[in-house]
Formats: sequence, C-alpha cells, structure tokens
Amino acid sequence: MASKFRGKFLYHFKQMKLDWYGGSQELNDPSKWQDFLNILYQKDWYVYCKCPFKASNSVISYLGRYTHRVAIANHRILSVKDTVVSFKWRDYRDGKKEKVMTLSVDEFIRRFLLHILPPRFTKIRHYGFLSSAAKKKKLTLCKLLTGAKITTKAPEKLSYVELMQVLTGRDITLCPRCGKGHFVSISGLSPPIAV
Repeated sequence: MASKFRGKFLYHFKQMKLDWYGGSQELNDPSKWQDFLNILYQKDWYVYCKCPFKASNSVISYLGRYTHRVAIANHRILSVKDTVVSFKWRDYRDGKKEKVMTLSVDEFIRRFLLHILPPRFTKIRHYGFLSSAAKKKKLTLCKLLTGAKITTKAPEKLSYVELMQVLTGRDITLCPRCGKGHFVSISGLSPPIAV
C-alpha cells in the first residue's frame, strides 16, 4: 500500500506547477527538481491506515464528538464568585499539566462567545500552518513567502456586547419590551437575598 500511495502522490505532485522560494528556490531548476523527485521515489513511505468504520452511524458519532462540542464542559468550571469565574484547563506547552485560570465574568463570556460561529460557518479544527502550536510563526513565514503584508498590530479585543453585535447583528443591551431603552451595567449592587 505504501508504494502505491507514494506512486500516486508523486505522480500528481509532478503535475503541479509550483514556484519555489527561499531555501527551496534551487528546485526551480529542472535538473535539481528531478534529483529531488528521485530522492522521494527512493524513500520508504509509511502509510497509516485505520480500519474503516462499521457503519455510517459510527462516522456520525465520531464526528459529532468534535463538531458539536461546547466550548467548555460544566465539570471544568470550578467556581463562579462575585465577578470572577475559575475553571480548569490543560497547558499542552507545559507537559499537558492541568491548571486553574480565573477570569472576570466579562472576559469569560467574551472568550466563550468567540466559540459561537456566525450563521453558515462550519466548525473545523485547524491543522498545518493554522494549527495553534506555531500559528504565528508559520503564518508570518507564509506571508513572507507570498509577499503578503505583515502587520504587527494586535487585533482589537471586543467587549461581549460588541462581540454579540458582530455575531448576531442585534444589540443585546436594547430593552426587549419597549425596544428603545438600553440596559446598563451598574456595579456595586449586591445580589438579591432570598427570603
């Protein structure tokens, strides 16, 4: 299977019209390109092939675990006190250690709303140069290679009210009864006491 895959892959790879940049620029020379292809044909390729799913229900169940997951499961939220939320998260850059993060309620809601997709968008995990591990570095390299404009300015953070406006097109501070007045956040008030 590996040799068949290698043959098919390299056959289609040769059909592509590619321009090489940076350290790979020498591959624009036809003789160097042929040498490169010869090396690829001589290598042993390893193809990882899983057993197929038993039925379509298994495929849907498998994909559903990824595409219909909420941004944060209830069991990860440790506490909600006054104006802060504490929750567990896993730091993959630090040996997959589980850590606790505490955020203001506004920031927690803002981050949660980032996971709500606008209409007609699909939730797909990013991989390759868009994966989170080295996204910034890889995107900068892609922009350098393609001659795209590189900006160093960080994107503006939106409040949860502004984010909801962008996502839904509605002002969530607008009074649902009269449609004219706006809700405002008043700090310093104690929560109601049950009698």
